[in-house]
Amino acid sequence: MKNIISAILIITILSCSTNNEEINEEVVNCLEIAFLESTVIKENDCLTFSDRPGLEFTLLKLGNYTKTHPNNVPYARISGRLIVENAMHEFDFAQIDEDYQTDGTSFSGRIHTGINNVDYTIFFDHIEFTETATEFIFHNATIRFGYYDPEFD
Repeated sequence: MKNIISAILIITILSCSTNNEEINEEVVNCLEIAFLESTVIKENDCLTFSDRPGLEFTLLKLGNYTKTHPNNVPYARISGRLIVENAMHEFDFAQIDEDYQTDGTSFSGRIHTGINNVDYTIFFDHIEFTETATEFIFHNATIRFGYYDPEFD
């Protein structure tokens, strides 16, 4: 009986340590870039910045657009998270409109956001998508991240 109980305890301990190892493997590794450096990012990708230690940005959602009326301007819904040390700011459903003034269909624009009284601009230079009869499905975006500048308003 002692052998069975000992075996169960050993299996339980090993199972717990295996689960902890799996959890540790799931820790997100952020890509380190510099401000205004272009990079391709997709949902749940994370960035840190060599010019701004302690700042982390995660693209939480690159939301699809469902076509409802032919005269509506399509847009990508953007959700993200900024973290600086112990402070966190999430924004939900910022909007990048379709570039309706250019030939063809494309999506680019910028989002202003901030944390701890520091404002940033995220430039979405290009959003990759697939268009179907009923929606625009967004896959990833080429972005640059910089300090807010009123010139870009």
